[in-house]
Amino acid sequence: MLTCSKVNLSLAVTARRPDGYHDLDSLFYPFRDPSDVIRLEDAPAGSGVTILCDAPGVPFEPEKNLCGKAVYAYCKAAGMDVPALVIHLEKHIPVAAGMGGGSADGATVLRLLQERFRALSQEQLEAVAFSLGADVPFFLNPRPSHVTGAGEHHTPVEGLPEHLPLLLAAPQFPVSAAWAYRHTDLARAISTPPATKELIDALRRRDYESAARFMRNDLEHALFEKYPLLVLLRRFLLEHGALRVMVSGSGPTLLALFRDDAAAKSARDRAASEFDPSVRFILPA
Repeated sequence: MLTCSKVNLSLAVTARRPDGYHDLDSLFYPFRDPSDVIRLEDAPAGSGVTILCDAPGVPFEPEKNLCGKAVYAYCKAAGMDVPALVIHLEKHIPVAAGMGGGSADGATVLRLLQERFRALSQEQLEAVAFSLGADVPFFLNPRPSHVTGAGEHHTPVEGLPEHLPLLLAAPQFPVSAAWAYRHTDLARAISTPPATKELIDALRRRDYESAARFMRNDLEHALFEKYPLLVLLRRFLLEHGALRVMVSGSGPTLLALFRDDAAAKSARDRAASEFDPSVRFILPA
């Protein structure tokens, strides 16, 4: 089964919660591509859960990988024994890049298990998804959504373009989401009200210049301070036509909004020749 990826077109941190999560006001926008591929295969009885993946940086121990954790959490909620499974994971979404790859993988395993066993209600399935991570519930049924709470409340947003003139710049190094949240200037974030409604209205009008003014990520300031490469990438993309360049999620992937696809493609071609292959430039679909 194909997964999907996403970017946060806006990510406003509105509070820190007692459970350690942060309350957000965010606009999630999913992509069919880039996506990972996941396949479940029955294994000999008693062999437990095995994860096969040759992508660097992906933990293969099921207790540390969201795919394995999803199996254990689903079975616990359903009151059933853990089946012997091999999870084949083919990675195309950059790892720990702020594009939801791990969350999408975990959600996809939950969907595959639900198709097979039908052991949980939708409400139970969503609760299991949230127990795995704040972004996981979104990927059970990914569509443009206004996301609040710590990620457990997601309201589909109708009328957005099916495609946006975006370019992604994904440096090939991971960033811990916990680190990004820990280094967020919470007082600064809370003092600025979210403008998610204004952003949605501008996107519905296909007014990308106005939309660029309402895009926001409260996590990005610490990343720009720590990683000079992100500053260089942002400057380059702005100089080559981007209306707005910001970090997606907890990064380090940058998303750049352009006036149209032609401008995004032109910037991609120039950036690919300017930066070494350690940065992936992606025109998402």
